[in-house]
Amino acid sequence: MTNRTANHDAKVTQRAPKDTGLLSNVDFAMLGIHDFAYIRQVPNNEEDSDELVYGVFTADGTHIASFESQAVADAAIRQHDMEPRAVH
Repeated sequence: MTNRTANHDAKVTQRAPKDTGLLSNVDFAMLGIHDFAYIRQVPNNEEDSDELVYGVFTADGTHIASFESQAVADAAIRQHDMEPRAVH
């Protein structure tokens, strides 16, 4: 009769590195970059006026477009298969 327990105990198991669950700054900045865009009012840089326009920004803060209304900015984000978010 063989001792199966002895054979099992002889196996060396390797543990995976401990996952702390923390994201690096780069990983955090990239989180949602292709899924979300946010809208906030920004000064109109194209004209010499005090008018505000609605800027569209990626999750990492990159300004990608500006629109005259929030509704148009929202529609443009959805047209590009992203989910709009508002920043107050």
